[in-house]
Amino acid sequence: MFSTYRYFAIAFVCLLIQLTAQPAFACVEGLSWGMDLQSLESHIGTTLAPVPEQVSSGLFEVKDFKLSGLPVQRLRVSVDEQDGLKQLAYEMDYENMTEVLAGLRHRFGSPVGTSIDLDGGSSQQQWIWHTGEDVITAVKSEKKPFLLSYRPSLLDPSSL
Repeated sequence: MFSTYRYFAIAFVCLLIQLTAQPAFACVEGLSWGMDLQSLESHIGTTLAPVPEQVSSGLFEVKDFKLSGLPVQRLRVSVDEQDGLKQLAYEMDYENMTEVLAGLRHRFGSPVGTSIDLDGGSSQQQWIWHTGEDVITAVKSEKKPFLLSYRPSLLDPSSL
């Protein structure tokens, strides 16, 4: 019974995404791969702190951040001293998930891939977009906040 309810809930969310496709900017405009930490902080208007458990890894974060008017629980970036910005990820409340997914669909079309993983009563859903320059992954999991991750694409689609 609970499994049937879960499938109806997922179908409802998918339908809602289709019907409410309005622009929402999930990524900070003007960022570019390779930006150094100071330029990145200047652009987003806040200071990023090193992630305490991984100080030497180049991971930085800011908590309780507003991004295009949407509250972000945590923004994490991976910045290499030589290569600059390599990846960024946002954790958001589920109440903003539909708006973000609708915005991504509006800007980049349907996701390249989606999956539902039912693993011992726990489910996870992923949406993946390949924009040509970026790979965007959105993950919904029952046990963690909504996650939105951006990284540069390693593949040139025109070479396929």
